[in-house]
Amino acid sequence: MHPCSSDVATRYPGLSRGVREALADPIVQALLAADRVDPQEVADLARRVAARLSPASPTRAARACEHGSDTDVLDRN
Repeated sequence: MHPCSSDVATRYPGLSRGVREALADPIVQALLAADRVDPQEVADLARRVAARLSPASPTRAARACEHGSDTDVLDRN
């Protein structure tokens, strides 16, 4: 995959290098555009998932397990 530009790193702070590189990839950008998917929403979703799965946040992880839902991570609360 091509290197992540500083423009993408500035637009999507707080994301892992791999996610930033994926969002910077021209093919991924073309697919997102073709499907009318906002890259910012993808970045926001990635941040929420990372926060939910982060070991630094055991309360959130426990709460997700209590709900017993595999799609709970995708909630827009």
